[in-house]
Amino acid sequence: MIDINGIKVKNPFFIASGPIKYGRGYKIYENPISFMLYGLDYIKPELFGGAITKTLTLAPRRGHYRWYAPWQVLKKLDDGWANRFGWNNCGIDYFIRHEYPKVKNRLDNLIPSIGATKQPEEILEIIKKLNLIKVLAIELNISCPHVDITFRNDRKKLRELFIEAVKLSHYPLLVKIGPEDDAIIKAIIAEQAGIKAVSLINTVPAFIKGFGDCGRSGPGIKKIALEKIEKISSAIKIPIIGGGGIMNRDDCFEFFNAGVQAVSFSSIFFTHPFRPQEIVKNFCE
Repeated sequence: MIDINGIKVKNPFFIASGPIKYGRGYKIYENPISFMLYGLDYIKPELFGGAITKTLTLAPRRGHYRWYAPWQVLKKLDDGWANRFGWNNCGIDYFIRHEYPKVKNRLDNLIPSIGATKQPEEILEIIKKLNLIKVLAIELNISCPHVDITFRNDRKKLRELFIEAVKLSHYPLLVKIGPEDDAIIKAIIAEQAGIKAVSLINTVPAFIKGFGDCGRSGPGIKKIALEKIEKISSAIKIPIIGGGGIMNRDDCFEFFNAGVQAVSFSSIFFTHPFRPQEIVKNFCE
């Protein structure tokens, strides 16, 4: 076991928020192309140190996603992907009643990602609900570029939110921070509030012609992620879970050398869905 500031994990490899949905992966009716290519459960979350869900909100959100037009929220780029799902999710109550029971006996590494757009107090309400179930940790997502998080740049509100969240939560807390200019300050605020670790980076804000405002991910943002991690790792003492464009074993080592204690996989599952599991298995052997 590896101890990441009180978060005990089997290995230093995480699945970032998104690829496993609520913990089960994507099924045939949700992603028929992936089913035909890779089978019913082509991502095995139980192999990883941490399995982070897609971001959950207090009430269900439709976001920008429409099942009949997935190209509206995901677009292939030369150096990765553009996405703008907009936190589409089932809401925390539905998750606890219907999704969590399906994975609670299978996953001991589940980390719900949670967020709010206008009222940070909603995050505290979600934490109260998550205190009633068993999870490994909770990730606070304050940095999605295609969601209007009105308090993301209000340092006073963030500090108050982090302090209250730490007091309230029965589980260790992570904070997901993007590549914004004040990311170092946000990481310092998180550390001072008692947050156990920070997750860096979220998708990079972008505008793609014909697609609109979105977040970029994949190999094209790796350099940005590494530069941000190197700066922040010298400013805080709490662990960093690093991600952004990791596509192979060598990329993992680059992130570890930059100062992270764990790495997270995301866009790689679109093109090489089995590779993260191979990396984990090789590390554990």
